[in-house]
Amino acid sequence: MIRLKSLREDRGKTQTQAAEIFHVSRQVYANYENGINEPSHQTLIAMADYFQCSVDYLLGREDELGNVTILPDYAQEKDFSADERNLLKNFRSLPTEHKKLLLEYSSFLKERHT
Repeated sequence: MIRLKSLREDRGKTQTQAAEIFHVSRQVYANYENGINEPSHQTLIAMADYFQCSVDYLLGREDELGNVTILPDYAQEKDFSADERNLLKNFRSLPTEHKKLLLEYSSFLKERHT
């Protein structure tokens, strides 16, 4: 899930501590953070309540201003390679300042390559 790791880290919790809070194993919780598995609706609501955010914000569908964005299903996107899907997924999970740095760096690499 896109924002789960940063929300957990903002609270100063380890994956083990977060897993205990949500009554799952550490591996299951890590799989949530890495997008391997998705929590049940009940767990998702519990996470949103704990982190004091909306479910849409937790999933990356809503920004801080409450604007909702529908994200593509990376596993189903046919126009992108696996590397491109992974890059896009990682990019969207970054905070704004890191996104800017990554864009600047990618521009630098592109100019250097051409």
